[in-house]
Amino acid sequence: MQHELEVSTKQAIFVDSSISDTIRTCIVLGNHRAAVKVKTEFKVTEKRWYWLKVFALATIRDWDALEKFSKEKRPPIGYRPFVEACVDADERGEALKYIPKLADPRERAEAYARIGMAKEAADAASQAKDGELLGRLKLTFAQNAAASSIFDTLRDRLSFQGVS
Repeated sequence: MQHELEVSTKQAIFVDSSISDTIRTCIVLGNHRAAVKVKTEFKVTEKRWYWLKVFALATIRDWDALEKFSKEKRPPIGYRPFVEACVDADERGEALKYIPKLADPRERAEAYARIGMAKEAADAASQAKDGELLGRLKLTFAQNAAASSIFDTLRDRLSFQGVS
């Protein structure tokens, strides 16, 4: 199959590659039909497929295709890899499409912090009622006095409510 791909793409980059690399390369080259064929032929799990496709689409910065892929069905890997792929590509605006979809408020808080959004990170951390997380986030935004104040206020509220 890899030999056929090399012939059809006129690129000697497939033979002796792993299945994952072959799928990723097919997607990067825009040959989605071949990627699906490899996935099916080698019984690649849905989770593995999603990871490969998310990061391949981010590699070629095809944000429209990534968003469309995220909406095909509920991703079996969740939305965190979508956020990570966008943040790794330094695309904060794209990451913002997926952060609100993160189910765990701790993950949401950390994702907002990674893109420098202190207030949103604080709001998500307070939903998690996690004083330790608020403390860590405060350290992340230590140079920002206003953000530090937000984290102190929320942590004080949690302490007052008896949550640590």
